[in-house]
Parts: sequence; structure tokens; C-alpha cells
Amino acid sequence: MARKKGLGIIGDIIPAVFRNLGIAGRLEEARLVGDWDRIVGDLLAARSNPVEVRGGVLLVEVCDNAWMQELRFHQKRIIEKIHERFPGLGVTEIRLRMKRAGSEE
Repeated sequence: MARKKGLGIIGDIIPAVFRNLGIAGRLEEARLVGDWDRIVGDLLAARSNPVEVRGGVLLVEVCDNAWMQELRFHQKRIIEKIHERFPGLGVTEIRLRMKRAGSEE
């Protein structure tokens, strides 16, 4: 059965709608947050969380200086995994900051 012109599979349509609305990147960021434990491992994920991607820079909050050093040590591997899973985000750098007082754990 041939598809009618103008009709598409929903899996093709939804990403196009998100692109047209300018929110495709935000959807990818949300997926990155959801996959953070699979990207960095459970131990690092319990002590850090991605905040946003802006201009190819991923901002990550970390619970303390020791874990900040650990994330720096693994930064190249983490960026490679992000590229594999989310190439559209264009992450080239990770910036780390301490979690602010009162931030969710």
C-alpha cells in the first residue's frame, strides 16, 4: 500500500515538528539528563547532574571538589559517549560547578 503524499510516519513527523518549533535541542538535552547514569556510571551520576548545553558546552553541577576532579579526569571519555548518543548536541567541552546550597541532590 502506497503512502499518500503529505502523510508521514509519526516517528518522522514529531522530530520535524520539534525542529520547526526550535525545541529539538531541548528534547536532546532532556534525553541527556535521563541517560546521565548510563553515560558516566552510577557512582558519578549520584554526585553530579547535567544542567544545560549552550554553545557546545555542557554545564554539570558536582557535589564537591573531589568529585569535580574525578569528572575532569573522565571528561574526554564522557564527551565521546555524549557524541555517540547525542551527536546533535555538539558537546565539545564540559564545564563544572559546585552545586548551590539548596539544590536538589
